[in-house]
Amino acid sequence: MDITSVTVGLPVTDLEASCLWYGAVFERLEPDLEPTEGVAEYEVGGIWIQLLEEPDADDNPVIVRFGVDDVAAQHARIAALGIDVGPIECVDGAVDWFDARDPDGNVLSLYSLADESGRGSGGRDSDAGRSV
Repeated sequence: MDITSVTVGLPVTDLEASCLWYGAVFERLEPDLEPTEGVAEYEVGGIWIQLLEEPDADDNPVIVRFGVDDVAAQHARIAALGIDVGPIECVDGAVDWFDARDPDGNVLSLYSLADESGRGSGGRDSDAGRSV
């Protein structure tokens, strides 16, 4: 089997509000596609995030994780948008990450892997915003 693309469907109760939230996080003015009513899609990092309007979406939250080069910079940028973000967590020698919940409780998690020296994106010299 040759996989040619990946789409992750996220249920949302209010498509317009969710497009504003994801648009701000992904730094997009509008979705890449709106193939049908009640559906909006963003292509990010080689995958498609598909927002699907469903009345009971908040009953079954989903977690989607994205790798970024500098998790601390993204944490600061997203917090500056007024979005409630969790603390940057650290697993020494492995990964730094934080979570943010969309309006329906779905979790968008951003992470940076440790480099060859075992340092995460913030490095051991910079503990700003990190929870150990």
